[in-house]
Amino acid sequence: MFNAILLGISWVMMIQAYPRLPQLIPYWLNLAGQNVLRAPKSPLFFIYPGAQTLFLVVFWLAGNIWVRKREAFEGVAPAVGEAGKGESQEDNRGLFGQTPAEDKKPGGQGKAGAKSGQPAAAGPAFTYPGGKPAASFEKRETNPELQAALINLKKELVLLLMIFFNLIFIHIQRSLIWLAHGLSAGVNKFYFFSLIIIILLLIPYYRFRRSLL
Repeated sequence: MFNAILLGISWVMMIQAYPRLPQLIPYWLNLAGQNVLRAPKSPLFFIYPGAQTLFLVVFWLAGNIWVRKREAFEGVAPAVGEAGKGESQEDNRGLFGQTPAEDKKPGGQGKAGAKSGQPAAAGPAFTYPGGKPAASFEKRETNPELQAALINLKKELVLLLMIFFNLIFIHIQRSLIWLAHGLSAGVNKFYFFSLIIIILLLIPYYRFRRSLL
């Protein structure tokens, strides 16, 4: 709603200012030190609110596609049951040389094999169920509550970006009107680049908010 209000303000400002403009008006500002482009007054003056409208519509449509895209997060699937026990036993053997099960073999086969140099009796090799490792990284779908929170966060980012883009277009159009009447020297570079910096800062802001989810 606020973006629609800003877009409406932009059109109303340009329509009201057009009849009062002098015959020679600027069409381009000195944003990066280039010369101001002046030409006779014509309906081309409305190219700025037109470009603003087109840009916002395209950005809103692309943002909706991104918002509706479901995401899966990488997580660790912990082992349970016998698979976890088998891995734990293998880890103990690697750290301490033998497992408690080897100490309890009849006749001390585990210890005798180690002391006499004869190989101990090899037991059946452990296989994981289904041939899968005990712990694996997998992509898992998030629960509905988390998905809803993520969608709301994406919508917030898209709307905030649109607000600041609207402010940039409005500032450029206002600067053109004031420059045409000789009320200013052009765009306020501090304000203009401050808006751009805020737009760039919204990206880490989104990533931080997303990490909190």
